Amino acid sequence: DVAVRATQQGFAFAEVRPRIDRDIANRTFNITYLVDEGARIYVERINITGNIKTRDFVIRRELDFAEGDPFNRSMVIRGRNNIDALGYFSKIDISTAPGSSPDKIVLNINVQEQSTGEYGATAGYSTTDGILGELSLTERNFLGRGQYLRIAVGRSETGETYDLSFTEPRFMGLKIAAGVDAYRRVVAESATISYGTQTTGARLRFGLP
Repeated sequence: DVAVRATQQGFAFAEVRPRIDRDIANRTFNITYLVDEGARIYVERINITGNIKTRDFVIRRELDFAEGDPFNRSMVIRGRNNIDALGYFSKIDISTAPGSSPDKIVLNINVQEQSTGEYGATAGYSTTDGILGELSLTERNFLGRGQYLRIAVGRSETGETYDLSFTEPRFMGLKIAAGVDAYRRVVAESATISYGTQTTGARLRFGLP
């Protein structure tokens, strides 16, 4: 815990040595931690490579620190976990290199992208709608901006359906997700339906972590 606290305060190479004094008469131990803080290290630059589609800012916003902040190993690990949780990359490597001075360090983040788009097709049969089917397209990293987009078109013997869903995970740069769902339903007249209908609607969504 002592080493972790020193790291969180920017002392990346702190050394902690415990000194144990035994009290034989009372059968107890007295432990003293000797902490050599070392020099405080700052993040001079963050280099991101390997992201062909994904924008740099999508990766940087998952880090709880920025260039110029004290180097914090625990926050680097947490940032890597946040980037991995996005599901956009099959491989994430984070390494460090010396900066322009002894108290500065360069952080190198190399990622390997994976497919984030999905195509879907379904088909079925209903006693009221007859043969029906749906085609859908889902993209979890739309335009490399980390946005979610889903478009679906359905067709049956009695009508058509259209669905659109869009989500911005960092609305206005905040840790707030905002999205919109829009739909259109068209039901035609048939032997079992006396009149046709057309319905259009939408809803807004907001979410907090």
